[in-house]
Amino acid sequence: MENRNKIAGAVLSAVAAVGIAVTGAGSASASPTYLPGDGTYVVGRDMQPGLWTSTGDTSEFPCYWERTRGSGRYAEIIENELDRGPWTVEVTWSDTSFTTHRCGAWVRAAPVANPIPGLPPIEAADFKHMVEFAAPLAVGSAVVGSSMGSSLLPALMMGGMSGS
Repeated sequence: MENRNKIAGAVLSAVAAVGIAVTGAGSASASPTYLPGDGTYVVGRDMQPGLWTSTGDTSEFPCYWERTRGSGRYAEIIENELDRGPWTVEVTWSDTSFTTHRCGAWVRAAPVANPIPGLPPIEAADFKHMVEFAAPLAVGSAVVGSSMGSSLLPALMMGGMSGS
């Protein structure tokens, strides 16, 4: 049974590695990771996608930020807020631009070290989603070899092996 758990752990690690490679998570870009303040920033040119946190502004007026998709009169606001900060916002590759007004400076969260040797770091946003997904399922390297892993992982493996 211990060998099956090790195999299951290796399979889960390989699946995670393929997902990271396919989605481009952890890939570096020349785009800045700091926004000085008010303005509209083009995603992929002026800023990288990822988790961005504002420093907050000390003005008496609330901060406004928005994520948009498209441009010109066809631009669609994906998400926006008007309230006091600081804020943490996830900007994605599908976003076209990010606008901020009275929110202070914005800083992009640094990538998280990859637990799989030889692979690039994992973007903070991707890591956040991996943890949110894996925590309720209790799937991960900490489970392999545990009593829960011995019952859950074989079931996952059998589900993946049945029906081709």
